[in-house]
Amino acid sequence: MKRAIGIFLTLSSLLTYLIVDMLYDPVKETITTTDMESGVTTVTVHYQYPLMFWVICFILIISFILGIYFILAKEKLYEECSLCDTPEYTSIK
Repeated sequence: MKRAIGIFLTLSSLLTYLIVDMLYDPVKETITTTDMESGVTTVTVHYQYPLMFWVICFILIISFILGIYFILAKEKLYEECSLCDTPEYTSIK
């Protein structure tokens, strides 16, 4: 069961990242500076993503790591307690 949840978390985080990456366009910021002595104009263009993009990426990284952990984690084996009347289980070490 852990492995199935891990596969779901991993695949959903990857697909969500691809969708979010397509939806969020970086904001274009243009800075124009002119040197008064030489008359040379310099245009600098910066692209910035909104803060929500980085928050979503952080959450997706956490869910991706958690999914990989669930995929690679070994499940504990349990055996029935033969001395007990109730169906309690003890872990095999």
